[in-house]
Amino acid sequence: MGIGKWESFLENHIEGFFNKKFSSDLEPVELSKALEKEIARQGKGKAMRQVPNQYVFYLSKEDYQRLCAQRIMEELYTVAEKQVILQNYTLQGKLTVLCQADAEKQRGLFDLKSRFTEEEAPAKGCDEPDTLVLAKPKLGSRQPLNLPKELKLVSLKVVAGPDKDAYLEFGEGQIYIGRREKNEFILTDTKASRLHAWIAYENHRHVLYDAQSTNGTLVNGEPVESICLCSGDEIQIGTTLLLYEVI
Repeated sequence: MGIGKWESFLENHIEGFFNKKFSSDLEPVELSKALEKEIARQGKGKAMRQVPNQYVFYLSKEDYQRLCAQRIMEELYTVAEKQVILQNYTLQGKLTVLCQADAEKQRGLFDLKSRFTEEEAPAKGCDEPDTLVLAKPKLGSRQPLNLPKELKLVSLKVVAGPDKDAYLEFGEGQIYIGRREKNEFILTDTKASRLHAWIAYENHRHVLYDAQSTNGTLVNGEPVESICLCSGDEIQIGTTLLLYEVI
């Protein structure tokens, strides 16, 4: 057998044999890292900084069966949400993260594809053999949420002021800040209004609104009426300084 044919034989048979016999199991962290990179790549250099709202992992049958777990899908969904904030991107529409079995995919290897979609994701779960989907149902739907009941994405911490070290973790819900007792983040600062500001969740980003407060709201030293928050932003309310961070 000539050298060229021998090399071809090795490439097509021996390497393939070792890949099939000794390929390592796919780990959830590999999916998370790939998702982070894909989101970063999709928004890079784009003027609108908008990224796709659907991400599909194509896995081997073995990896799909092993990784088809609600906990892992919840983690991937959270990774996507946090990455959008960290990269200062926006994401419009319903975010979906899907896993799909691919009979031709080798164990330990996978593909990740993303796209913009306005279509409703198919309501499939682990009882469906080929696809696992994680998406948030519409408000008012009787379908139970297949996300964690309290999705934690970011935190607010008082770093200076009367309530120093006060801390709150939150996610997609709206929170109110000020001196009144029914606020989610209660301040005792006498320079803060009873309802001083609130944070809404829009296009998968947290947006801070000043509630026409007496002394105003500052972000990074600048007065604001509303602003899309970035991880590391400092919010000043009265004599209180709060730090907004992805957790």
